[in-house]
Amino acid sequence: MSATPAPEMIDKIVERFRALGDASRVRLLLHLKSGERNVAELSAAIGLAQPSVSKHLAVLKQAGLVECRRQGTQCVYSVVDRSIFDLCAVVCDSVMRHVRRQNQALGLTVVPAGASTKRNVNGKTKGIRS
Repeated sequence: MSATPAPEMIDKIVERFRALGDASRVRLLLHLKSGERNVAELSAAIGLAQPSVSKHLAVLKQAGLVECRRQGTQCVYSVVDRSIFDLCAVVCDSVMRHVRRQNQALGLTVVPAGASTKRNVNGKTKGIRS
């Protein structure tokens, strides 16, 4: 944002961030990144019941992030605003920097940029050096 948004725009901005404030909705968007999917496919992909997936998709649609088109008796969803993935990348990079700083402050092993992680038996994330 280059200028301060109008007050009515702030509500729209908050609505969009609110739509992204749920892990299931972010997972849905990531599954839609590669192309159109119907509710059954998305339900199977993220492991949620179809009614829950439909509700999450309605929130994403209201926020202007996805759209649906009828294909026979099914509704097929796709991402409308692909710039949302740029936002996700910015946030992901920011989170990784934050985690590295926290780890350094605690004297823990610093996970290199781009390294993958895996969970140990206690559910803690452990860095894997590449």
